[in-house]
Amino acid sequence: MSKERLTAFTDAILAIIMTILVLELEKPETADWASLWALRSHFFSYTISFFWLGAMWVNMHNHWHRIEKIDNKVIWWSIIMLFFASFFPYVTDFVSNHFTSLFAQMFYSAVVICVSLSNMALARAVARANGSTSALDYSNRKIVAADLIIKAIGIVLAIFVYPPINMFAVILAGCVVTFLPHIVNRKNKKRGEIDAV
Repeated sequence: MSKERLTAFTDAILAIIMTILVLELEKPETADWASLWALRSHFFSYTISFFWLGAMWVNMHNHWHRIEKIDNKVIWWSIIMLFFASFFPYVTDFVSNHFTSLFAQMFYSAVVICVSLSNMALARAVARANGSTSALDYSNRKIVAADLIIKAIGIVLAIFVYPPINMFAVILAGCVVTFLPHIVNRKNKKRGEIDAV
């Protein structure tokens, strides 16, 4: 299978998942602001899920343009990652209906962590298939560590303080994984310019 075909397949599945997310949003009972406000946990959960999946998609595309080869491990880790990602519409609807429930928040977090771990395994498989352990920035230990630490802190705070804190941790971790590589790359470029002088 070619890299382009796997990328197209991944794009299609993620697009379907993200479309189902919006289709699962509850409709207000009446056409007024109060009815919309009553659904705020649904809109919030949808927003977190949509942007987290979107950030994952952007990160994958930022890295995959540097990849030359894929193998069966890459294909299967992609399928495993997409399998866990396909739970997002279900778990987002579930957490929307039970927003302050610790169980619902932990279920949501479990899906996020399964997607993250399978994405990390995918990154390693891609690096090995291309003869490099540094082919993907996402496999950078500091970024992976930051991602998992933020999610772990979110889980602890959800258990002991307030369950919905978990979702804030998920989106914060998504932002870190998305923007930290760009910050590191800029610093490395500046260091390179200074060293060249």
